[in-house]
Amino acid sequence: MTDQQALEILCARDALNNALTQEPFIPAELLECIHELDAQLQQHKQRIYQALELSSYRNSLPAKPKGWWWYLDQQRPPHPLDRCDWVFNGVTFAGWSVSLALLVNIASRFLSGGPDVVGTFAIIVPTLITLLKAKSDLTEEDQKDNDFSEALKKGFEELLTRLKVPKFLHAETKFCSTMALLLGLLGFWYSLPSISAIYNQRGLEHYRAGELSSAEADYQRAIALEPDNAKAHYNLGRLYEDWLQLKKSKQEYQLAVSANIPRAYNNLARLYILEKDYPKAANLLVEGLKLTTEQSVYPEDKYNLYKNLGWVRFKQNRDDEAKIALEKATKIAKNPDVAKYLPNRASASCILAQVLERQKKPEAAKESLKQWEHCRDLIITNLSISKANKWLDLANKLGIGNRLIPEEDTWLHLANERIQKAQQQKQRP
Repeated sequence: MTDQQALEILCARDALNNALTQEPFIPAELLECIHELDAQLQQHKQRIYQALELSSYRNSLPAKPKGWWWYLDQQRPPHPLDRCDWVFNGVTFAGWSVSLALLVNIASRFLSGGPDVVGTFAIIVPTLITLLKAKSDLTEEDQKDNDFSEALKKGFEELLTRLKVPKFLHAETKFCSTMALLLGLLGFWYSLPSISAIYNQRGLEHYRAGELSSAEADYQRAIALEPDNAKAHYNLGRLYEDWLQLKKSKQEYQLAVSANIPRAYNNLARLYILEKDYPKAANLLVEGLKLTTEQSVYPEDKYNLYKNLGWVRFKQNRDDEAKIALEKATKIAKNPDVAKYLPNRASASCILAQVLERQKKPEAAKESLKQWEHCRDLIITNLSISKANKWLDLANKLGIGNRLIPEEDTWLHLANERIQKAQQQKQRP
């Protein structure tokens, strides 16, 4: 049987059906004849659906055909693999349900940090793919009153037909495509920490360029994508400290401390010193110094920890301990390779001068004056650092801020006072 002959048979059955619908009464003899012809049509249905791609012809008609003869291909004996279709359909449904859950999780993370071009694109593409796939996999009953879902299902079925996928493999093909989508979304979900690191690095670049609002947005998005990104928490805390939003800064530093970042211990301790909460500051600094013996850290971090430990011990009137810590800090700062990366290298000398000054000993007074001079000279010649800390950035991508140290303004004033007083005493007869 040719395709032309098969099509003529179906069109003739359509014409007969249209004629019968217009007749008010159908004689029994005619009905019996039609019944016999329909039985013959059923007997030759295999020849018809082998000659014609009925699903394609059904889509070509102006309206969905209602006659059973247009669905002879769906009356063929079930393939042995069709017995497992219910399993594949169930797993397919579960697969795209998990895909939707992953999609909601990913979208909420991107949007909670504020939308941007990259984030919006990252949300739209998988959303469209997932929703279209879900719609195309709905059952006939689910799509009964949904023209859009029906159109998608037809489109997907037609695609499988054009790809010459056998009808008995359609359920398996849908299952495989759903699993591929699920694996893609899982891969994207597992890559969120890497994307978070990219946003953190971009925030650092904005920070160095003075674009602080953009830096804040990038840090927040990095944290939204990976809440345990300790580096982003540290950098955001440093930004808030620059803005004097100390409450927010402390919260971010505390989260970074939980990840055992020595620099976070130091910065949080410094805020406690400014609040005159010396016991908390001392505890953080001691713990931070312990970490320097357990992990590889940079000399800059050790300098700051020792400097602030000396400062807090000075505030606690524990001058001997303060002197030991500050001498270790000044020793580190004397290294030229380290000093050029320290925006606050004068601080240790300024505090040490005050510790020695309080000892009321002649030799201590001379050493105190020497430290005051060192304090003044370093502040005057090193008000800021213009070079980026490329060595440190390359290693841990945290960076060092290039801001002035607020407390050094007071110490510079004290240094000038002490030096002028000493000069006046020398000039007296």
